[in-house]
Amino acid sequence: MRTILLSLKPDVFQNVVTGVKIFEHRKVFPDGPIKAYIYVSRPVQELRGIMILENKTSLSDWKTMYSYDKDAVRRIDEYRKNYRVAMQITKFQDTSAIGLTDIKEIFPKFLIPQMYYYLDGLPLLDYLEKNLMEVGAPITHSFKEITSDMICVH
Repeated sequence: MRTILLSLKPDVFQNVVTGVKIFEHRKVFPDGPIKAYIYVSRPVQELRGIMILENKTSLSDWKTMYSYDKDAVRRIDEYRKNYRVAMQITKFQDTSAIGLTDIKEIFPKFLIPQMYYYLDGLPLLDYLEKNLMEVGAPITHSFKEITSDMICVH
């Protein structure tokens, strides 16, 4: 399993924390499964939370698969303006937070991800594994059945 640092806007992150957001949409994504540490962007500016992402799917494939649902096709077309693929958020674990100032103190060359970057083999990954503490129970999504009303929302 590859490990990445993934950037999310605060409102998007909140939807992950509450379990409302079950897919992550991007223009590009590596093939999964992926363990993603999360950087929450401005104004929050902190590292917090871990997602497990699996089963990358092309939005074009969804458009074909759910062509019978006009609302789903409309949502997919809207999402395709900015994204090409989606991955299932099979697990989210909230964690303690590490602020950007603290990270930059320890890692002066820390780069805020524009989308994501790989952490495998980097000292930052070791630091995150040792210093982000789990908070609460994980949120899991089974995806046993994916219906058209579940896709391209939130």
